[in-house]
Amino acid sequence: MTAQAAPWWKQVDDAAQLITSAVNAAAARAGRDGTYSPPRGSPPPRRRRRAASLRHLAEVIRAHRLAPGRAVDKDGVAGVLAGDLRYLTDPVTVVAVAKASHLIAAVPFGADDAQRLTVAVDYLNALLAAAHEADRRAPDRLPVPRPAAALVARDAGGRRTVVTANAAAPGPAAPGAPGGPSWWRRLRPGPAWMALAAIFATGVIVGVTGSRLADPRAGAAEIPAGTPDRTGPANVPDPADPVCLPSGAARPSGAMVMGPAGSPDTVSPNWWPNKPALDLAPTDTGFVASVPADSLAPSDLIGIRSGITIIKGHRYRFDFTVQSDRREEILLRIQDEDPPAYRESLMESVPVGPTPCRLSYTFTAAATSRASGEVTFQLGGKGAYRVTVEDAVLLDLSG
Repeated sequence: MTAQAAPWWKQVDDAAQLITSAVNAAAARAGRDGTYSPPRGSPPPRRRRRAASLRHLAEVIRAHRLAPGRAVDKDGVAGVLAGDLRYLTDPVTVVAVAKASHLIAAVPFGADDAQRLTVAVDYLNALLAAAHEADRRAPDRLPVPRPAAALVARDAGGRRTVVTANAAAPGPAAPGAPGGPSWWRRLRPGPAWMALAAIFATGVIVGVTGSRLADPRAGAAEIPAGTPDRTGPANVPDPADPVCLPSGAARPSGAMVMGPAGSPDTVSPNWWPNKPALDLAPTDTGFVASVPADSLAPSDLIGIRSGITIIKGHRYRFDFTVQSDRREEILLRIQDEDPPAYRESLMESVPVGPTPCRLSYTFTAAATSRASGEVTFQLGGKGAYRVTVEDAVLLDLSG
């Protein structure tokens, strides 16, 4: 007779089933109404592919960066659709699969939809934790462990001896114990060795700390000579009062990596949005973006200039003028476009406001990206606003 599941696990199953049903319904609709299109920049497939397949959903998640910080492949998509708790308990992955399904089906998926799924996953996690705790408190509900099998043997005198199957064979004595190996007794650390180790560890910590603090302003906005320091000890611009370059400030000499529209010709002709929901209009030197209100995270809506080549170890400078219809902070990332790492060489929170402000950031490239680098402004998660980026120029200062 099969034992009945504990009531708390029935609650877990019901909650998981609700989430799985919702995501599967979205994926089924995408398979019925959607069409397959290859990721941006990829050649068309040699054979016809089915819309909303596991591979297609994973491609859409990567192309639109729907799961920041996650490497969601077709196995992860399959885990969500199958109700595997290893994947179903991660709200980022669950929402990403649902978003990808809606994108393929060309059906809106707003912030409220994402929030409902996130709350459902959080509730599932709470039920799961409570079920494990209930199992711990009610061991009679758990399967009874079978006793170890016993073997009966006879010694040389004919006496019966009972030996359990899982009895551990006597092993060598532990290091340092009586009868243990002598090498441990010879190498057992004494006070002198411990003092030497402490001195060595202190030197390593001081060296590492010194190297991390050698240039506290690396990557921060450059402040021209003679400008009053209004940014505090770390020289990080205050969002309410950013330090802007003076009007007409001369640019340093350097090779043009990215400039106005169409220059150089190896870079994408102009700025483009990661999603149609972002109303981004490119200009000759930048873009104007109207950001909608229904986004949850900065990476939901991104303005991108791609096809950039940056070389590891080279020193770069990125200048641009930014303006917004209200005070806010947006995220600037200069990175590689290859998922899932999107290795960044620069990541800064940029203050914006109604007054146009010219900012400059210098950085050293952390990795080489040959025609696969990109400059991105992550604009989502802030509500509805309008932002303008102009005269964006990236220079290689290492020449």
